[in-house]
Amino acid sequence: MKLKTQLFQEACKTILMAVDNTAANLELVTEGNNLYLNVTNKESYVSIKYELETPEDFMATVSAPLFLNLISGITTDDFDLVLNGNVVNVKSGKSSYKVAMIYENDELMKLPKISIENVSVEMPINIDILRSIVNVNGKELQKVKNLDVSELQKLYYIDENGCFTFTSGACLNSFSLEKPVKMLLNDRIVKLFKLFKTDVQFELGHDLLPNGTMQTKIALKTDDTYVAAIITNDDLLINKIQGPCTATKNYIAENYAVRAVLSVKLLSGAIARLMSFTKNSVTKANMMSIFTDITINANEIAISDKLGNTEVVPVENGSTVTDDYKMAMNIVDLKLVLDSCKEDHITLNCGNHRSIVVNRGTINNLIPEVGE
Repeated sequence: MKLKTQLFQEACKTILMAVDNTAANLELVTEGNNLYLNVTNKESYVSIKYELETPEDFMATVSAPLFLNLISGITTDDFDLVLNGNVVNVKSGKSSYKVAMIYENDELMKLPKISIENVSVEMPINIDILRSIVNVNGKELQKVKNLDVSELQKLYYIDENGCFTFTSGACLNSFSLEKPVKMLLNDRIVKLFKLFKTDVQFELGHDLLPNGTMQTKIALKTDDTYVAAIITNDDLLINKIQGPCTATKNYIAENYAVRAVLSVKLLSGAIARLMSFTKNSVTKANMMSIFTDITINANEIAISDKLGNTEVVPVENGSTVTDDYKMAMNIVDLKLVLDSCKEDHITLNCGNHRSIVVNRGTINNLIPEVGE
């Protein structure tokens, strides 16, 4: 069975980020001229349909991390999959690999699909919303690997009004869903949103297990892609995360004395140049303590690092700076915000000696001020 590498690689790389280092299995099965790539780690389930030029008869179950890593690294335009006894031969150009199939009780393993029997919420979700959750809220959770945080701070809280994530700072990404919903998703599940290219049909439901446990599940689907997951939707955790979410909303709504409109391009360039002096010495231990001194007046914002280097960026039309203001903030936090910006400008709000709110339309990032 000959397959186009480019069609497979993007999906393989995305799924790999969600299941790598887990006991995940992958199933390749054909139905007529359709090939289904199914992957599960028992927490999530992914099924992607590929159309073949001719009908094929193929069925194999293999280790997901092994197969996904292998296909992700192929450099030829296409590759062949051939069943050979209890292995799948993967042929790419002059290279050939043997991937062992997985059996249970002397029969080829069949992957259990995660489906929802009792759907309580069903609605369409725009693809732009999924992308913003991945790209905007995901930036906030990138800090997790450099911080000692609680399990709650590793989750995405999503309701009908938006998505909230928080670590050393916070991100409130506002949008509207058609129906009320409250859910907590981990980063592995959110990474799978990248598989979708069009609007999705979303489902949430609760199924009763034989042992009496109620299991919460979600599913997102299009004509060729299906993603489902078992999620931890404990009411206690949801109530806990609503505390910092409400506090963040209060900070965002505050009337700040300084509102500085800044060019994303100019500010990003300035920060990149300043960080070039420290990037070689940055470690996990000090990543979140790279502080910069900032002075804002009606004309410009001056950013100075601890080595005495200074960058100056002009303040643009629409700003309100009544008095000069001095503060210090973590430059890494600000860089992560700018890295996810598609907008040309941001508005930096500050002046209370506690919080800095970076606004860009419906997205607000809260960064703590660390003093003068």
